[in-house]
Amino acid sequence: MEFITHVKNINGFKKIGGANRMKDLISSPQNIVVIGDMYVSTDVMVESLEKSKINCGKITQLFWGDYDKTHFAENQQNLENHGSDAAPIAEGLEEAIVDADIVMTHFSPIPKYIIEKGKNLKLILTSRGGVEHINVKEASNHNIPVFNVIRNAEPVADFALGLMLDITRNITLSDKFIRNGQWMHEYYNTGQIKLFNGHLVGLVGIGNVGAAIARRLNALGVSIIAYDSFVSEERLAQQGLGFIKKVETMEDVFKKADIVSVHLRLTPETEGIINEDYFKLMKKTAYFINTARGGLIDEDALITSLQKGYFKGAALDVVKKEPIPSDSPLIKMDNVLLTSHIAGMSEDAVPKSPFLLMAELDRYFETGVTNRIVNEKDLEV
Repeated sequence: MEFITHVKNINGFKKIGGANRMKDLISSPQNIVVIGDMYVSTDVMVESLEKSKINCGKITQLFWGDYDKTHFAENQQNLENHGSDAAPIAEGLEEAIVDADIVMTHFSPIPKYIIEKGKNLKLILTSRGGVEHINVKEASNHNIPVFNVIRNAEPVADFALGLMLDITRNITLSDKFIRNGQWMHEYYNTGQIKLFNGHLVGLVGIGNVGAAIARRLNALGVSIIAYDSFVSEERLAQQGLGFIKKVETMEDVFKKADIVSVHLRLTPETEGIINEDYFKLMKKTAYFINTARGGLIDEDALITSLQKGYFKGAALDVVKKEPIPSDSPLIKMDNVLLTSHIAGMSEDAVPKSPFLLMAELDRYFETGVTNRIVNEKDLEV
């Protein structure tokens, strides 16, 4: 079939169930379940699949949730904080999964019992970066790859850069005082404000978002150090990121940087990983930025560290509990900049994410190389 001619390195797919399993996806018709929602439509999902190298057979279209943004936000928060059992599945999924070869979802949960019912499942696709809505461990137990896409690296990078500029130069804080009738020239960091390119920025994580931020910072003449145990200096050089100085430990980032920016994925291993021990290492003049996940941070330790003056201030797009409780001490701190988990929001990134996802998968078909299989290390050869 013509599909097979597109695959240059089919025997390279050794970690995803073997070459024969991958050949099936392109050489024989696949039963596919797509689960859309209010932000990513099933029509777009179907179109992206039909334009890909996947050999599409029967495609079952399901819809998750409703068109209420408040309900969606509540389900999103529950899934991100508590995993794939924390919100209802899409109506009809339990029946449709039985003979499905592939399932594509945006935010609809894929819990353990659904994966167990999918006896024919070869691949789980999600058109977002976070995978809290999927029971990845169970997928690995069944040797099913979970393939994601970083659709919002660019908007998040833009936003993180904006937070850095804002918190170090008191932009939002000045606006707040003016609206309260105060024309201020003295702030909590007066006497320590310097040119932006005079800061040393430390990145914790150099994935897609971290790399995108690094490119922006480099263009502004900012020096960058970073820690990522999964990214080698050779790989950084291959990606055109040789200007980043890798450090040996995460502690080194917190000790040395003027601005620490976190870009880790939230997993059981990384939950609460950034605690008071790290905050104590920071310079008293340093700033802490988080656009990743609130659950990465020991929030009580963050509050205590700010109160004790271990570092100068923080800019947070994410917190552990969203919306943030009205009695949170963070709200009352002038040296804390808060936004409502909006770093990844852009009008074009989310609706088009299935096309980005399938482009990544097609590149994998071509080369046998990808960093988008989130459970690759747990799959059997």
